[in-house]
Amino acid sequence: MNKNYHSLSRRSFIKSGLALTSLPFIHSSSLFAYENSAEVKDNLFDLFKNPPVTAKPFVRWWWNGNKLTGKEILRELDIMHEAGIGGVEINPIAFPGGDDLGIPSLRWLSPEWIEMVKVALKGAEERGMVCDIIVGSGWPFGGEFLKTEERSQLMTIVGYHVNGGGVKSIPNEEIFKEAAPVIHSPYNNPLYEVYSAYLAPMKLDHFIAPEEIPVDTKADVQKFEIPEGEYILYVLVKVSGFQAVINGSPGAAGPVLNHFDRDAVQTFLNRMSDNLFPELKGLKGFRAMFCDSMELEGANWCKDFKEQYIQRRGYDVTPYLPFILYKVGHMGHAVEGGAATELTGSAKEEVARVKYDFYVTCMEIIRDNFVKPYTAWCNEHGFQSRMQPYGREFHPLEGSFNVDIPECETWLFQGGTDEERPFTGRTAYTNVNKFVASATRLSGKKIISCEEVTNTNDVFNTPLQTVKLGGDQSNLSGVTHSILHGFNYSPVEAPFPGWVRYGTFFNERNTWWPYFKFWSAYKARLSVLLQETEPYADIAVMHPLADMWTIHGPQRDPFPALHYPPYQYRVWEAIHQNGCSCDYTCESVIQQSEMRDGYLRYHSRKYHTLILIEVESMEPETARALERFMAGGGKLILIAKEPHKSPGLKDYTQRDKEVKDIVSSMKQHYASRIFLVPAPEGDMHAWFAIVQQRCGLEPYVKMEKPDPFISQIRHTGEGKDIFFFTNSHISKSFPVTFTFPDKGMTPWWWNPETGERFICPAVSKGGSISVSFEMEPAGSKLLVFERYDKGKKIPVSPQERPDYKELKNWKVRMEHINGDTEVRTIEEMVDWSKQEDTRSFAGNLFYEKKIEGTVSPYSYIDLGLVVGISEVILGGEKLGTKWYGRHLYRIPAHLSRKNNLTLQVKIITTVGNYLKASKENQIGQNWTRGQQWHRMGMLGPVKLL
Repeated sequence: MNKNYHSLSRRSFIKSGLALTSLPFIHSSSLFAYENSAEVKDNLFDLFKNPPVTAKPFVRWWWNGNKLTGKEILRELDIMHEAGIGGVEINPIAFPGGDDLGIPSLRWLSPEWIEMVKVALKGAEERGMVCDIIVGSGWPFGGEFLKTEERSQLMTIVGYHVNGGGVKSIPNEEIFKEAAPVIHSPYNNPLYEVYSAYLAPMKLDHFIAPEEIPVDTKADVQKFEIPEGEYILYVLVKVSGFQAVINGSPGAAGPVLNHFDRDAVQTFLNRMSDNLFPELKGLKGFRAMFCDSMELEGANWCKDFKEQYIQRRGYDVTPYLPFILYKVGHMGHAVEGGAATELTGSAKEEVARVKYDFYVTCMEIIRDNFVKPYTAWCNEHGFQSRMQPYGREFHPLEGSFNVDIPECETWLFQGGTDEERPFTGRTAYTNVNKFVASATRLSGKKIISCEEVTNTNDVFNTPLQTVKLGGDQSNLSGVTHSILHGFNYSPVEAPFPGWVRYGTFFNERNTWWPYFKFWSAYKARLSVLLQETEPYADIAVMHPLADMWTIHGPQRDPFPALHYPPYQYRVWEAIHQNGCSCDYTCESVIQQSEMRDGYLRYHSRKYHTLILIEVESMEPETARALERFMAGGGKLILIAKEPHKSPGLKDYTQRDKEVKDIVSSMKQHYASRIFLVPAPEGDMHAWFAIVQQRCGLEPYVKMEKPDPFISQIRHTGEGKDIFFFTNSHISKSFPVTFTFPDKGMTPWWWNPETGERFICPAVSKGGSISVSFEMEPAGSKLLVFERYDKGKKIPVSPQERPDYKELKNWKVRMEHINGDTEVRTIEEMVDWSKQEDTRSFAGNLFYEKKIEGTVSPYSYIDLGLVVGISEVILGGEKLGTKWYGRHLYRIPAHLSRKNNLTLQVKIITTVGNYLKASKENQIGQNWTRGQQWHRMGMLGPVKLL
């Protein structure tokens, strides 16, 4: 450790903190030119300086309507390559509308379409880029060519309140209309079949199998003999091909495939490989085949479902179907309100347990009949499988175990005030991210892919700073590689803004596109570092999945309608905000773990503490594994509840007793290491701070003033301890002090924007080492503790003086994206969106003023609040570019002595306000009409500091 930096007092460091921490974000190599001491080379830092193409961000490349030409494909590859994009995911999709320029659509898998794929592959190879390709088109995949038995199947139900003593006649048409699923993307020609019918009592407090009554599958009207009494008549209806592919391109639109049917899955996959792959000989081919969101809208059946159920669960589900099936609504949710038997007592308990078994069986069938064959097919043809393996039909953790490159999602949401947006009310990472990231690490893989910054409600108004904020939050959740959503295939001839399917307008027509390479370089360096090192976590967190599925059923990830308990997905955030790290775990992982030396060990992962979030149900095998964990010295934290029963129907009385007895025994024998803590009631990070103290959880980094906007992750590798800190606030800075155990290592700041590294000032005291700096808005810091201490040091800047000079009276040149130019003079700074005649502006704003005399004794120019990207020129000399955070620029010493310098500031806006005001632009209006006017420009105050 460098003694000079160790000897800095904390007080003197904080005084110089503003100027010190702002400097590294200015793009000016001259700031550090005088520090040229030799550096120790190492493999990890070499990768960080020059990331490989596999670490660079990829994009989802929307092939809009398959309206393709080879010339345009190569033009767009050039644009992406120049911007620092490392790869593309070819994604044929339905045409989004607009002027198609008369270009015909090519059919998926046609010879003409395959020729365009070859052009893209060859073009990517020549540019050193990577290609993935989606299976089929849209999501979930399917096509008009599917046979009826290969299409997705839904077993649903209709209930009627009937009084007996006669025949009840119901036309099939009426039954089918009532049974029809209310979903987002219905197929227009489904096949309905009356499957079976049952009579059940109005109420059941002890389960009795309903009476099956005959149906006539060939009749147009069903006639049911109803005995005397009051009943619920249940009619089970099987629907084949009920869902259409969402946004399927020509040739791959139509009904969705039955992903529960192994034969149907294999036939579909072989259709693609038999047609496409032989034509790609001589090309390097794809890195991975991709499967997008599994939004199966409640699909739950296949030809041998009942037989598989008996094999997996040990009993016949048939008598329970009338009580566990329901009319299906959006994304598979139940439509409430139909006639149904009132279940109470043991009948309610028994049916709930069968529901759990039914849902688990669906998950197992999807895993065995789709996920595993899909990965095997990819590997057989020399590719990896990449997939978003979550949703109602997937175990949120285990679903990723059988995929080569599991993928999650990070979204951008509109909401809140300009000052708050976008992350004060809702995070960018989705609830599945931590599941997918944990599963990927548990299964020994390094690439955690992310469909990143998906954007469907703030398109055209997203600045590059927000892209950074979203990407940083992805990394917090465990992501190691970004696939942006997305780059639209759009010829230059298409009227502005071009063809737009979805996304954040990643396009060369975007005003800030020339600056995109700043973010892509930043992201690539972070990604390679995270991919090549091991994420640290010594706490495992288990969700109450069995209880949630038993009581409420599986949820539709990544946006579950229900959080059980309500704070379910905030626990891991609180852990990280308080200087610890965690993985998610599940029962199968715990059961297969080795318990040794106080740790629960699963492959390369190990945890000294296990947290159960209100878990009441678990398998006896899990309880026995926990007992071994406790016997080996582990620590168990129970939030609000303790396990006391088992899930599922078979032998549940005996199995419940086993769980209860084991937990009781653990509490008796290991009372000092089992903690029952109350559930949080508000401030999550404050709650976990109390849990830490009570349960003796020592954070590896202590934060002087924890704040929910400040979080971190830790990685280790090549003898280095790596910490990534982020500030998710869009406009607020936080002075922070982080304290670590002193292991005799030197803290370095690795700059992902430039690939440089510098020794950080630090204070050692009492076995700890502290590092202080200011986390600017949307800022991040990468601290790396290393064994050597020879290298460049962050220059200590002069202390900021309390006085400043505000700069007023500016000339402003407004260069509009539509080609118009206007010059105005302003005394005070203006939010151009607040003025009727300027709110539609989009383009570049050039602010200019002459500073009388010299700028001495001032050392910095602070632009104040800037909405957009800024560039500053002083006296004809460029001071740098800022694309996020605090727009603070250092004045070089040689300029401070010159007289009457002209200060020029360029601000780059977004294009959303322009499109919102352009009523005749249908594409722009489709996305912006519901958006608010976004503030715009340099809002200041502009100061000399």
